[in-house]
Amino acid sequence: MKLGKVLKIALSMVKANKLRSWLTIIGVIIGIASVMAIVTTGEYFEKEVTETLEGFGGDTITIVASTPFHVFEEELVVEDPGDLEENSEYSGESSGVGESSETIVKSREEVEGAPSPIEFGPIEEAELTKIDVFTLRSIPAIEYINVNVERDAQLEFAGESTYVWVKGVDPGVWPEITKKDLEQGRMLKAGDRNVVVLSNELAKETFEREIRLNQMILLNGRSYRVVGILAKSGGLLGGLGGLFGSSIYMPYQEVYPLSSDKDFIERESDVYSSIEVKLYKDVDYNSALQEIENKLRLSRRVNEDTQDFYVNSNKEAIESTRKLINGLTIFLAFIAGISLLVGSTGIANTMFTAVLEKTKEIGIMKAIGAKNRDIMLIFLFNSAMISLVGGIIGIILGTVAVQAILFFISIKMNAPFEFTLSLKATFVATFVSIIVGLIAGLVPAKNASELKPVDALRYE
Repeated sequence: MKLGKVLKIALSMVKANKLRSWLTIIGVIIGIASVMAIVTTGEYFEKEVTETLEGFGGDTITIVASTPFHVFEEELVVEDPGDLEENSEYSGESSGVGESSETIVKSREEVEGAPSPIEFGPIEEAELTKIDVFTLRSIPAIEYINVNVERDAQLEFAGESTYVWVKGVDPGVWPEITKKDLEQGRMLKAGDRNVVVLSNELAKETFEREIRLNQMILLNGRSYRVVGILAKSGGLLGGLGGLFGSSIYMPYQEVYPLSSDKDFIERESDVYSSIEVKLYKDVDYNSALQEIENKLRLSRRVNEDTQDFYVNSNKEAIESTRKLINGLTIFLAFIAGISLLVGSTGIANTMFTAVLEKTKEIGIMKAIGAKNRDIMLIFLFNSAMISLVGGIIGIILGTVAVQAILFFISIKMNAPFEFTLSLKATFVATFVSIIVGLIAGLVPAKNASELKPVDALRYE
């Protein structure tokens, strides 16, 4: 029997029982739409979160000072006299009026076996200095080194004021490692003085009047000229960059004078809040990370236990976040996939019923020359058509559901709406819908193909 003839018969079987076919298709639609919506949403949020984290420096390594804590024993032990009244040596001395409420302090040597209290105390506060920068410059794997000095400051503009977070950077390095884009003006450059670059949110949304290029602003009473305005971060989570990131960027030397304490300025002039490094693309990332830690320990004369700095790899944080989102997406998709199992059960039930209804017709087709393979293909195509129609409709409904969800979220977060379609989810959903139909219809089709013509013709 020709393939076209087989497909025509299978299609006629679907049309003959429209209600039953559509009820079966609905089960497939629900399963495919659920999987499609979950996978597409998971991929979208993975992309948005990754882009947001990369906006904070995805391929950079950040080094911050981290003051270690040591545990030491106190030289003196404090005891309550109530515990000593039972001792005859002190019973006479504690008989005075009011002495029961006093605390008797004895040295540790005088009390044998007395537990020593433990106290946690920080050592001298750790700092990052120029020496650390010189040490990092000796590492061949590092391409760029940027120092950060961060302070809060009062911003005044057009008679209004607000408090902002200022980030001082190396003007010759920061443009090379930042992931931020410009909307107007230029980035900082080596030799800049008394100039700033503003975030888009600060320039356009903070004050009634928009801050424009080349206008002057006051930071703690000092004047600075605006030479650049950054572009607003795109995507659903783009606003997080302006919420948690710095609002003003300037050369790091200009941040120290923002403090009103002259002694503080002199002491802190060579101290950095953090140091960012960017590696060459072809280097071994983990080996470079280990070399940074080893050389800084040697330079700062610390070991692994007394280490007074912390090396933060944004790349590892991004990978961990991606794995977490992927794992959650797979888990939810698995839960939604259970509905596909219910849909496949409906297809199998429909096929078994169809075999019983078409038993006599099967006998007639076999009597006039149809082979077992032809009968089996008819029923397999029948189940595949049902699942394929359900899969296509499920993909459409799942995509529409995702767009509706993202549209309402974008409205709530005041972010631009972006149409999202996962090609991987579309392919997987289509493939799964066909496979589910074939597997569900395999046993009924096999039973139908093995019917003997005489038994089939006798069936009533």
